[in-house]
Amino acid sequence: MAHPPAPSTLAGAASSTLVESVPHGTTAAHVGLITPGKIAMWLFLATEIMFFTGLIGAYIVLRTGSPSTSYTNLYPPATPFDDIKGTYGVVIKSIGHGEGHAQAEKIVHEAIGGKPEDVESLLHGVPHAVVNRLSKDAAEKLEKQLTAAGAEAEVQPLETHSWPKPYDELTNPLSIDLTAVNTFILICSSLTMVLALSAIQDGKPGKGTMYLLATTLIGAVFVSVQVYEYYQLMVGHHYPPGISATGHFRPDVSLFASCFFTMTGFHGAHVTGGVISMFLIFLKSLRGGYSATNYHTVEYVGLYWHFVDLVWIILFTIVYLI
Repeated sequence: MAHPPAPSTLAGAASSTLVESVPHGTTAAHVGLITPGKIAMWLFLATEIMFFTGLIGAYIVLRTGSPSTSYTNLYPPATPFDDIKGTYGVVIKSIGHGEGHAQAEKIVHEAIGGKPEDVESLLHGVPHAVVNRLSKDAAEKLEKQLTAAGAEAEVQPLETHSWPKPYDELTNPLSIDLTAVNTFILICSSLTMVLALSAIQDGKPGKGTMYLLATTLIGAVFVSVQVYEYYQLMVGHHYPPGISATGHFRPDVSLFASCFFTMTGFHGAHVTGGVISMFLIFLKSLRGGYSATNYHTVEYVGLYWHFVDLVWIILFTIVYLI
């Protein structure tokens, strides 16, 4: 009569079967997909999803409820429509140099009155300087005078919008092309983050360290471009009145500006936090702190990084493109 196998034999067979079931090149640590740390990160990201959903939802509500006359091509946002209805403007695209420049300044001064500083401030907005509050005849006359003086000008009838339109230089100051490139840069950082984690899991910590460095640098580039964008919007450019009464795009100039800086500012803060975290784990990886059995911190930061990348794609779409 055959005897049943000993318990030690069964345990050995089970162990052998488990080892054989793990793909070649994969450590036992890879098999445990759910860890307390990962659950904690998922819970944290769930709160972040609620936060950004609230921001985006508020933006959609405010934009949907914005009156159709809130933004115009000739006047500052929220200008009472009854005061400007039926008026025309002249957009000055260039005023030449030398004698032609002085003559154009004189023509504009006669058209708007006021102090010489007012004329200088207005012409500082070229190629989008706007002379507004004109009748159709007055606008056409001013355009002809400026053209005769060597300037380039165009008569613009009043146009109204409920929200600034993409690529409309008279109502929307956002540089879509620059931000599209910056978005691509951020997406590339998600790829390098995946490669970093994969390399460490495969027992190649040196390669993983290099990818962590690449992710950190790419994230820093994204933040730097956003800082540059903020500087240009708030200080570097002089915008037409349809964008801002002050000539600068700052949080207090319109509802659109407030929404833009709130949403992109919070996201930028999240990316900055991610870059700092990435730099810290890069330093630890540089000292040999991660291996094929110790990589969970990298994985947690990677989950966060992919989240902020995804949020940015959504923000870029609804704030810049739509």
